[in-house]
Amino acid sequence: MTNLFEQTASRPGWKAERHERYVALARALLMWERAWPALWPASGILGLYIAAAFFGLTDLFPAALRALVCFAVLCATGYWLLREFLAWRVPRWDEGARRVERDSALLHRPITERGDRLAVGAGDAFAESLWRAHLAQLLTRLGRLRLALPSPGLANRDPYSLRYLVLALVAIGVLIAGADWQRRLALAFTLDAGGGAPIAALDAWITPPAYTGWAPVYLRASSNAPVAVPQGSELVLRVHGGRSAPHLQFSPEPSGGVSDFAGQTGAWGTRVKLTADSQLSVADAGTNLGRWRIRAIADQPPVVAFAAPPARTEREALKLAYTAGDDYGVVGVRAIIRPVARNAHGVLSIDLPVSQASAKTVSETAYRDLTAHPFAGLDVEITLEAKDGAGQIGRSKTMRMRLPERIFTNPLARALIEQRQQLATDAPHARARVAAILDALAIAPQRFYENQPGIYLGLRTSYWTLRRARSTGDVVRVEDMLWQMANALEQGGLYDAAARLRALEQLLSQALAQGAPQSTIDSLMQRYQEALQKYLQALAQNGARSNGPPPPGAKVITSKDLEEMMKAIRQLAQTGARGKAQELLAMLQNMLENMRSAGSSGSGQGDKALSGAMQGLSGMIGKQRELLDKSLRQGEGAGDPKDGGGRGLAAQQGKLRQDLDRLLKGLSGRKVPGSEKFGNASRAMGEAQGALGQGDFNNAGQAQKNALESMKNATNQLAQALAKETGQGSKQGQQGQDPLGRASGANGGADGNVRLPSANELKRARAILEELRRRAAQPGRPKQELDYIDRLLRDF
Repeated sequence: MTNLFEQTASRPGWKAERHERYVALARALLMWERAWPALWPASGILGLYIAAAFFGLTDLFPAALRALVCFAVLCATGYWLLREFLAWRVPRWDEGARRVERDSALLHRPITERGDRLAVGAGDAFAESLWRAHLAQLLTRLGRLRLALPSPGLANRDPYSLRYLVLALVAIGVLIAGADWQRRLALAFTLDAGGGAPIAALDAWITPPAYTGWAPVYLRASSNAPVAVPQGSELVLRVHGGRSAPHLQFSPEPSGGVSDFAGQTGAWGTRVKLTADSQLSVADAGTNLGRWRIRAIADQPPVVAFAAPPARTEREALKLAYTAGDDYGVVGVRAIIRPVARNAHGVLSIDLPVSQASAKTVSETAYRDLTAHPFAGLDVEITLEAKDGAGQIGRSKTMRMRLPERIFTNPLARALIEQRQQLATDAPHARARVAAILDALAIAPQRFYENQPGIYLGLRTSYWTLRRARSTGDVVRVEDMLWQMANALEQGGLYDAAARLRALEQLLSQALAQGAPQSTIDSLMQRYQEALQKYLQALAQNGARSNGPPPPGAKVITSKDLEEMMKAIRQLAQTGARGKAQELLAMLQNMLENMRSAGSSGSGQGDKALSGAMQGLSGMIGKQRELLDKSLRQGEGAGDPKDGGGRGLAAQQGKLRQDLDRLLKGLSGRKVPGSEKFGNASRAMGEAQGALGQGDFNNAGQAQKNALESMKNATNQLAQALAKETGQGSKQGQQGQDPLGRASGANGGADGNVRLPSANELKRARAILEELRRRAAQPGRPKQELDYIDRLLRDF
């Protein structure tokens, strides 16, 4: 039985654990009931001082008086805390148990009874076991336990409820202090001598890059909404009234780092470039002056594309039509031209017009005369590049074409142009080979250059300059001399007139777009009109070189129409509508580029066929010469593996022979001068193809030289025939026609697609412009209205 009693008395259970938890909670309630009243009136004194700090009253005190008041408050608070907590003690277990028994209305003290001792039977094991079993039985029969809410009795110590007044003052003070509550509270409990100094003020704004056209963004002291600005904007911070350098914190830190505030007492400033999304805050002496979230809008690179494939005009100019766009504006467009030839290394860059500075969308058509460049007549790749204000570059797809070239009928001029192209492509051993050819062309001056001493001197100067060339500039000077000699031999005035007209059109277009003074516009207009007259005269003198009469349905304009268009352009520029003037100028230049003079109807198609044949032969001669160089290098064991050895060169030779046969078939039905020479060239190519296939590079090289010589002789005869036919055509030209292909005195109307403004429209535009200028000069008008007038004037 003793064992049974011991097991019953010592059995733990959840009910026994439950009453211990309630006892612990009761002790905590008793502790609160004793501590909370003891905090009064110390908490009231401290609360009143804190409320005074939030209201800003402590800022008005001198440093000594504020320190004295703070010391007095702390002493009073400490005195009352010491007095009230001197006799304070932690509640005991039996006090907590009695609190549970009392609140739960338990009879006979079943929890605290465990501390009782046996009056009779102490020391008897059976009696003590029975006693413990009795206690355990009482605990297992405990019903529902409860604890009443604490009652500290603070109302007895504060009968006037001053504690609520203190709490209300602290809450109102927090609302009044706002974001400055930390600084006021810190100042109330420090010995800072600047307590009466004014609060530091922060000015913050963001300046977007100029090319974006955005206005500066001013920042409020604190804002939860993110501020969106273009990437690369500059954050400017100015702090006034601070006694020490403020602290700037970025998260994450910009790639370029954060500059510390610089300046002196009372004036601090810094600048930060915003490159990514970030959060930032500015603090002064522990006080937050501002906090923002910045969202950096990435600047997208510009896009550019060909609006139409590159083409050539009637005057052998390069026509480039393109479109470009950017989120903030395109500042420049250019065309990059590279030869397709494998050994070529040169690059030609051409700046293209942009109608309006920093335009978001650009759609233009540009004409460039590149016949004077060494790349003329070569197969090239053209890529457009657009640039935005941030320096980002966008590129278009690459287009291939053969650059327009000037057709030279003089054999010597054509030979000089071929050597010029060799120098421009910078092929291996090109300088030495070209120098040798120039030396050979200067043979027997008393026979070939008796009446052309300048050409002979130019050949010798080019030869020695090339032999002693030490830089790229020396080679460029030789290229220029070759071009000048070829022009002197050919005597082509029409191309020079067209080039001058294009150059003046470009200058005038740029002046209109950049807002040049009206005097400059008038001067350029006068020069452009004079160049236009010279161009029309040159077009009339070279009318025999046209390809026949205008096709059916061709649109024709009179000289009066041209004069009216020039007059309209001048009036639009004077009235301020320079954008319209620029559009009309581009339309005029487009018509001039594509118009042609009237020519012979009998020989036009023949001239065109012969010109095309000469162009094709000129390219074939260059390819045959390049193939000869490859064969010689292959025979010396220094060939390029990409050529495929003798079999690969044989395939290239066979393709060139097919091209020559195809070109001759295109002239079927027409007696071609030097046809026997073309036949000799074709047979020589066949022999070279067979020798290359067998690896006999010596015989192949000799056959290729024969083919090259035959093609040169045939081309000379073809050039002479072309010159003869164009001379006949000039005699057969239609009489009574002007350079535009119409009968003299014909009353042709203006092109239906050309919309010229009427006199009333120009008068109305001039009146509106004068009224806008008058209102813009009145400073008393509202700022918004003046800004609107400025934008209208910019459009004009």
